[in-house]
Amino acid sequence: MLIGHSACFEKLRNAALITNNFSIIADISRYRQDHDLLRQLVQEQEMLSTELELIRECLGLTRGRLEAANAPNLVGQLEWEEDRRAEPIPYTPHQKSGRFATAPPFPTA
Repeated sequence: MLIGHSACFEKLRNAALITNNFSIIADISRYRQDHDLLRQLVQEQEMLSTELELIRECLGLTRGRLEAANAPNLVGQLEWEEDRRAEPIPYTPHQKSGRFATAPPFPTA
């Protein structure tokens, strides 16, 4: 009756009220609240576990596609090509209307 339907719980609580023992009344209410919270947390945990498993599966599939595409070797070449590029334009607080304003050069240490 502690965790049953609301009607059953109300009968139990009303029977406890007749005893006029406030400790029992409080414990019955506390048990019901704690059980409801536990049930909610278990549901959230199950949802998170399912989401975690889905993300792990997606990561595995993506990794498989990257390996099948020989990405480790290609990325190594792309990293080398990136090193040859000019320095990227840094963001400055003087940005206006989507354009970078001329900013003083960064001090070198």
